[in-house]
Amino acid sequence: MKYLPYIMLLAAPFTVKAQSSLSLTPEQADSIFLKENLLLLAEQYNISAQEALIIQAKAYPNPNISAELHTYDTDNRKVFLIGKNGEKVFSFEQLLLLGGKRKTEIAIARQHKELAVAEFEELLRSLRLQLHSNLLSLYQQQTVTTHYDRQLKALDTLITRFEEQAAKGNLPLQEVVRLKSVYLKINNDRSEMAAMEVEALKNLQLLLQKTTLIYPTIAANAFDNLLLLKDNDELYNLAMQHRPDVQQVKGQQNISQLQLSLEKRQRVPDVTLNLSYDQLGNAWRNQYMTGIGMPLPLWDRNKGNIRAAEAGVKAAAIYGAHKTSAVRAEVFASWQNMQRSIREYSKVKRLYTNDFDAVLQGINSNFQKRNISILEFVDFLESYNESLTEFERVKNQLALAAAQINYVTATNVY
Repeated sequence: MKYLPYIMLLAAPFTVKAQSSLSLTPEQADSIFLKENLLLLAEQYNISAQEALIIQAKAYPNPNISAELHTYDTDNRKVFLIGKNGEKVFSFEQLLLLGGKRKTEIAIARQHKELAVAEFEELLRSLRLQLHSNLLSLYQQQTVTTHYDRQLKALDTLITRFEEQAAKGNLPLQEVVRLKSVYLKINNDRSEMAAMEVEALKNLQLLLQKTTLIYPTIAANAFDNLLLLKDNDELYNLAMQHRPDVQQVKGQQNISQLQLSLEKRQRVPDVTLNLSYDQLGNAWRNQYMTGIGMPLPLWDRNKGNIRAAEAGVKAAAIYGAHKTSAVRAEVFASWQNMQRSIREYSKVKRLYTNDFDAVLQGINSNFQKRNISILEFVDFLESYNESLTEFERVKNQLALAAAQINYVTATNVY
C-alpha cells in the first residue's frame, strides 16, 4: 500500500480563491480606505460646515431701514397723504460692535474649525486601527484555514483509501474510524476559524466599500521588521505631539479661554447709529436727524456668564490634565504589550523552524511503511497543527501590538 502521495498533501500548499477576489497589501488597503470610506467622506462635510461658519462670523450685522407713511389724514379725510404736503418718515439704523466682540467670535469660529479637523483625524485614526486589525486577523485566519483545507483534502483521500483496504481486510476498521475522528476535529477547528474569517471580511468590506473577497498580502519579512522596540518616553512625546484627541482637548481649552474673553467683552456696550428723515412731523419741514444710542450697563454687567465661562476654563484645564495622564498610561501599556510580543515572537520563531515540516515528512514516510502506529501519526499531526496555529497567533499578536503603537502615537512608528 502506497499512501505517501496522499499523505504528502498534508505538507503541500493548497489555495482556493473565488473568481471575484482582491489581493491587498496594507499600503493598498490604506489607499482605498482613504478614498472610499463613507464615514470619512461624511466627516469631511463637518469641516466644510465649520469653514462656512467662519465666513458667517466675519459678517457684520445688517443695517435696519424703516419707513412710516401717513396712512389717513383725519382733517382732509384722505388716505395715504404722502405727496408734497403729506407726511412720511424714513430711518436707517446700524449696530456698531465694540470691544473686539466680532474679532473674538471669528477666533472662536476658527477654533471650532480646528476642532472639526481634529475630529476628522481622530475618526481616521480609529478607523485605520480597525482596518489594520481586521486585515491582520483576516490574514492569520486565511493562513490557518488554508492549512486546514489542505489537510482535510489529504485526509479525505486517505480515508477513502483506508476504507477500501479495510473492506478487503487489509487494515483494521478502527484505523479508519481514528482518521475520521481526526478529520472531524480539524474540520471543527476550521469552522470556528472560518466564522472569525467571515466577521473580519465583513468589517473590511464595510471599511473599504468592497463587495469582493479580500486576500491580505503581507511580505515574508514584515514581522521581522517589527522587532525594534522604541523608547517609551519617545513614544509618549510623539503621542502628545500628534494625537488628534490631545489636539481636541487643547482646542477646547482655547475655546473656553476665548469664550471667557468674549463674555468679558460683552460688558462693553454696543452703539447704534441712527439716521432719519421726517417730511412734516417735526418742527421743521424735511427734517434730517442723526442719532446715537447705547444701553447703559447699570443692572446687567454679564457677571453670571463671566463666572460660567471661568468655570469652563477651569474644567477644560482639568480635562487636559486627565487626557495627559490617560495618554501616558495608554502609551506605556502599548509599549509593554509590544515588548512582550517581541519577546514571545522571537522565542517562538526560534522554536518553530523547518524541522517541523521535515519531521512531518518523516512521520508520513514511517506511517506509510507501517513503522509507526496511526495513534503516533495522529498525535504528531495534531501537535503540528497546534504549533502552526500558535505560530500564526504570535505573528498576528506582534503585528497587532505594532498597530496599537501606531494608534496610540498617531504616527507610523512601525
